Amino acid sequence: MTRTAPGKINPILIAFLIPLVVIVAAVVFVVARKASHNSGDQFDYAAYIKSPDNLLGNHYNLDAQVVSQIRWDEGFGKLLEIQPVNGEAHLSVFVPDKLVGNLNVGQRFHMGVVIKDDGLISVESLDKY
Repeated sequence: MTRTAPGKINPILIAFLIPLVVIVAAVVFVVARKASHNSGDQFDYAAYIKSPDNLLGNHYNLDAQVVSQIRWDEGFGKLLEIQPVNGEAHLSVFVPDKLVGNLNVGQRFHMGVVIKDDGLISVESLDKY
């Protein structure tokens, strides 16, 4: 058995610790990301249709598929028609330019949304799945 001089770190210990730290960091990242999707209530379509003003300022999670792009204004964002995955009727959502990437018809997204003035559903976070 070889011994290392006092104050020196064993290379085998380093070879073990580096992958362990990377794995722990990856697990923490995945768990934190999933928690961010579960941090709010699910979007309540019936309550929204009945009275959007009662939901102003509320934050929700919404899983949906893009049906069509209604409008795009450069520097502002996109207005999309979406179909919630739970089968409810189509909705329009606004996606600010800072979140806009390639949003294609048929893609599915986990969305964090907020209800703004006049019942506008504005997307705050967007992750494709």
